[in-house]
Amino acid sequence: MRQDKGMPLPVSVQICTLNEESNIRDCLIAVDANNPEEIIVIDGGSTDRTVEIASDMGARVLQPGKLGLGPSRQMGWSSTKCPYVAFVDADDYLPSTWLEDMLKQLVDGEYEALQSMVRAQLDGSWIASGWDQYFRTSIRPATATNMVGRPALFVVKSLRAVDISLPSLDEDTHLSRFFEQLGFRQGVGSAIAFRKVERSLGANLRKWRSYGRGYRGFVVRHPERRAAVIKHMIWTIPVQRSWPPVLQGYLRQPLFGFLMAFWIGVGWLEARRRKPCR
Repeated sequence: MRQDKGMPLPVSVQICTLNEESNIRDCLIAVDANNPEEIIVIDGGSTDRTVEIASDMGARVLQPGKLGLGPSRQMGWSSTKCPYVAFVDADDYLPSTWLEDMLKQLVDGEYEALQSMVRAQLDGSWIASGWDQYFRTSIRPATATNMVGRPALFVVKSLRAVDISLPSLDEDTHLSRFFEQLGFRQGVGSAIAFRKVERSLGANLRKWRSYGRGYRGFVVRHPERRAAVIKHMIWTIPVQRSWPPVLQGYLRQPLFGFLMAFWIGVGWLEARRRKPCR
């Protein structure tokens, strides 16, 4: 992919994939336009053309199989010589100055982790609109936060200070908690990435159930955060982040927030019935 763009930015952009044939090409084109030193695709056992496309486009591809998301990310940051790592999903689209802006803000602010703002790629559906409003109300620039999601930029040295294996679900929440316990500074920058969200209701219900299972796993490992997580599920999502958009004319947003919160709760209850994994 790369042509002569001058000195690359000292960042390894890492994308964990599983059957992302429909997204990976556009994602890699956008990432490459940001001129990182390295692009790594860590594949979890795709059965489609994800690996073939990524390899043909010049990305470095790791194929650890079904390790799970957390261990795959740890494999990625352990394998790079770059001082910074960006976690990007295959359904993320990065504007061409995203990485430069994020790196400058991370260095200037002396952060160990910096999340990007996110907007949904709108397609006329109420689900995409719901996600867009959710992103707008929940991810805003902040000089300090205890939660960094994706896409985000990290200092590799700080990532390697995490000596506990991350779980497969909700790995970003666990990583943020470890950073908080280590006293590392985390924030949300002003750069904006765009995400292609799931369009079908069924796919979103499955996603939200997985969130609930991930939240439950997080509370098992960090019981001191139980009250905060429950408040997030029953108040922050369905009320705090759902009603303000109504004032701007997004009348379906409470329905979106209720569905998200309800199916997260379903996933939480499902996980309670299973033997917890530590």
